[in-house]
This record gives sequence, structure tokens and C-alpha cells, in this order.
Amino acid sequence: MRILLFLLTSLLLFACKEEQKQLQDPRDLTDTLQISFLDFKKPEIILTPPTQDAIAGWDEFSDLTANIRSLDTVRLQYLRLNSKKYLDNAAALVTKSPDSLINNAIRARLLVVYSKMNTTIQEASKIQVDTLAVSQEGTELYNAFQNLKLQLNLKYQKSIEEILEEYDIEADSLSTARDTLISGRAQRGTLNPIEN
Repeated sequence: MRILLFLLTSLLLFACKEEQKQLQDPRDLTDTLQISFLDFKKPEIILTPPTQDAIAGWDEFSDLTANIRSLDTVRLQYLRLNSKKYLDNAAALVTKSPDSLINNAIRARLLVVYSKMNTTIQEASKIQVDTLAVSQEGTELYNAFQNLKLQLNLKYQKSIEEILEEYDIEADSLSTARDTLISGRAQRGTLNPIEN
């Protein structure tokens, strides 16, 4: 009887023992993928020389530019693992921006860039990664950054009055130069009578 009880107990213990199945992280399948920008990606906005001079000391902007340029070359795993660095940079862009650069329109663009960076990283960090959603958010982040650069260019562009003033100054100087040149030719081109 003891043997039978021992056999039944051991049989139950072995029967109840399930092997722990190792769960595979579903993100492993998408870790090697990259963000591919969608068709609605805006063209690259080039900063004008006055804008480049104005933002020369703004390190956070330079860091964000590097992050955005590398966005479609890094793998989703890299983006997920370095998400704190990306988000800290976007947050610093909003909080540590020089007062001389900021107006309401630029502040709004900075907040959009920060929120798009946040949603892009959230999409890349989900357990079930939707690659289309990540690409869409990445494209919207890229577009938001281009809008920020456009707004910076607009802040430092010359007004119509300044352009017209420069045009008037240049036209006046050209007119003066032309008049001087014509009067010099007139003196050379006239025949003076020879006196005997």
C-alpha cells in the first residue's frame, strides 16, 4: 500500500509538472526594422544664413537635427533603447530654448516636435509593434521638424520694407554711379574748338 501511495504521488507530481515555456518577446521580430518615411514626407527645409547665425549656440537644436536625420536609418530596437536620450533632447529643446529665438509660433512648433517624438517612441515601444503606425508617426515627426525650421526661417527673413529700403539704397547708388559715368563721357566726347 505504501508503494502504491508512493507511486501515485510521484505520478501526480510528474504529471502536474508543466515545463515553463519561454515566452518570446514579439518585439524581437520587429527590432531589426527601420522607420521608412511615408509619401507625405515634406522636403528638407534649408536654414537661411541669418537663421543659422541666430541658432549657432543652440546645442539642443543641433542634437535634434542629428536625431531627426538618423531617424530613418536607426533600427526600432535602437530607438526603443535610446528613447530617454531622444525624449530628453526634445524636452530640452522646449525648456532650454534661448528667449531671443522664441515667439509663440516657434514655441508651438517646439511643442509639436516634442509630442511627435513622444508618440513615435511610444509606437516603437509597444509590445505588438505596428510598423505602419511607427512609420506614420516618424514621418509626422520629420514634418513637424521641417515646420519648425520653416518658422525659424520666417522669423529671420527680411520684411518687405527692409527689402524695399535696400533696393532704394542700391538703386540710388547705381544711379549716382551711372550719372558720374555719363558726365565723364560727355566731357570726353565734346569737341572743343582749337584757338589760334
